[in-house]
Amino acid sequence: MRKFLFAAVLIFACSIGIATAQLQKGSTLVGGGIGDLSLGVGNDNVFNITLTPRVGYFIQDNIAIGGKVGLSYTAQPGNDAYAYNVNAFGRYYFGENEFDTLLKQGRWFLEAGTGLGGIRGADIGFNVNFGPGYSYFLSKNVAVESLLLYNGTFGTGSSNGLSLNVGFQIYFPSSMYKSLR
Repeated sequence: MRKFLFAAVLIFACSIGIATAQLQKGSTLVGGGIGDLSLGVGNDNVFNITLTPRVGYFIQDNIAIGGKVGLSYTAQPGNDAYAYNVNAFGRYYFGENEFDTLLKQGRWFLEAGTGLGGIRGADIGFNVNFGPGYSYFLSKNVAVESLLLYNGTFGTGSSNGLSLNVGFQIYFPSSMYKSLR
């Protein structure tokens, strides 16, 4: 954990002042997030964490589509639960002039996804999720993101609710692929 925090601080310190992003057609995004992180104390002695890796491709400027996998673990006294979902997602990044924000190194976006999901011991259900997010670019290609999602799974093991996710995304520009040829 210390190595991860050190790497995050180092990336941030080395890249202050760079405000552009690679959100052009043909670019790729790779990363993930951690959500629903909670640790209860006392009578609510519950631990919960969700990991969500994702990969996307920009089909147009500011519009990405891709896939993501959500893996959740909840621990309660006498009851552990595992949940999962596999989703296709789409993202629309708002232009720099569409929102007036104090942080000029970032972009607002909307994300929506749909796929399959469930919990251990129940049938697979239909999963949907959507919500707003913000990408703060630490460098030209690396962003720290926050994403507030409504996440619902409908079927035998139905569940729904809001989750706050934070994570990193790396944006690989399309020009990088051209130089590899």
